[in-house]
Amino acid sequence: MTRYFLYFIVFLLPFNLSAEQWSTLHSLLPKGTQLSYIVTDPLKKRVITQSQQETLRTPASMQKLLTAAAAKLYLGDEFRYQTTIEGQKSRISRRSYQGDITFRFVGDPTLLRTDIYNMLNSLKRLNIREINGDLLLNDRHFNGYQWSNGQAWNDLGVCYTAPSSAIVINKNCVLGNLSLSKADAEKATLYIPSYEPVDISSDVSVVTARQREEQFCDLEVTRNSQNRYHLWGCMVPRNRPFALAFAVNDPFEYAQRIISDELQKAGIKITGQVKLDNSNKKGAGEQVLVSRHSPPLSEMLRTMMKESDNLIADSLFKTLGAVYFNTAGNFRNGGQALKLILNDHGIDLENAYLADGSGLSRHNLMSAELFMSVLNYVYLNDNKLNLLSTFSVAGIDGTLQYHPALRGDLFKRKVIAKTGSMKGVTNLLGIVKSPQGDRLFVLILNGYNPKQTAVKAKKEPKYDFEQAFFGALMDSASTVK
Repeated sequence: MTRYFLYFIVFLLPFNLSAEQWSTLHSLLPKGTQLSYIVTDPLKKRVITQSQQETLRTPASMQKLLTAAAAKLYLGDEFRYQTTIEGQKSRISRRSYQGDITFRFVGDPTLLRTDIYNMLNSLKRLNIREINGDLLLNDRHFNGYQWSNGQAWNDLGVCYTAPSSAIVINKNCVLGNLSLSKADAEKATLYIPSYEPVDISSDVSVVTARQREEQFCDLEVTRNSQNRYHLWGCMVPRNRPFALAFAVNDPFEYAQRIISDELQKAGIKITGQVKLDNSNKKGAGEQVLVSRHSPPLSEMLRTMMKESDNLIADSLFKTLGAVYFNTAGNFRNGGQALKLILNDHGIDLENAYLADGSGLSRHNLMSAELFMSVLNYVYLNDNKLNLLSTFSVAGIDGTLQYHPALRGDLFKRKVIAKTGSMKGVTNLLGIVKSPQGDRLFVLILNGYNPKQTAVKAKKEPKYDFEQAFFGALMDSASTVK
């Protein structure tokens, strides 16, 4: 039976499928695809269908649901990051400050360069126009690695893998572009804003699509120390500039140069240096001189979930470890804190492995059944958590706004979900608004590798499968186990 005949059956026959009919949907996927799913009726507390639901697989960004739930339960809606400038007011005299001042970073993923400027201007308004000492950048709120174990090394140069450090400015991300200076150019022209304190060189050849294929050539980036990068390889001609987004390699070096710049703009002189502070404790008598608060947790979670923001997720993950254990946060204690918080609310993640809060790590392991336990709790407690409103809505917003499998009126506004995708992984969990009532689902595809001809033709089998799967859920009424 061909994929197209199966597809025809799914969309012309009633969707009240038997276990055997559900299993036929598997044939829509390429051979070797590892498939797990579970669908439930949350109000009647029954399973509609399930397959390989206990098998541990790579969750990708669906992991963010765990981070969001734990953050809501433990930190609360009104939690905000507080970045501070600290010192002693008694040391302010004659328009200067005598001694060192601490700039304390806490991993705020929303902190921008303009916020740094505003904080320094607030410091100036305290009658401080000169610092007779050092400005210490404290990053001890987090420790350990800035990237989780199990992330692909060749992804680390792009912004969706920006380092999760206590020091974050502008999402630890630098934007630029590649363009052609003239139609017959042999080399691409690199543009990086002059105010960005990074060193990026380029040697990118412009070739035809055929030449790129014959030469096995692509756009590459080499990451070096102190935020130095080199672009090389090739690109095909294009009418519009090719957007670039570089993840900052060294958050301290990046912040040091930005703050030195903004001190000059604010008109504050410094006799010492802007340098890293390795101390874990506040100095004796230090007070908060200036502070900046992030938006509340509820607002950050909306961005994190709808746009699948990895930096917010990993920062919250480490913050959970820091707050729960009253120590510096890291990926290890963040995972332990998350499990303990959810366990306190009856959600036992058993042998799940949590390497980070974003899902970027290939070490993460979760089953469809475990995800369903979290999703079911979130659904039944939505009056308290209000997390369902952070899910993307098919055809409307977030990562489902233009999702190919969910276009059209059949699914528009009726599938509300969190996506999870990386190479070979394409997952979804959420709610289907069916005529029979809400259906909760977790759908995990690992080892997905379609033929390149299908990818180039934009007719990937996963979209056929998803349309059939969700079409069936729109009218599934029977319980199948």
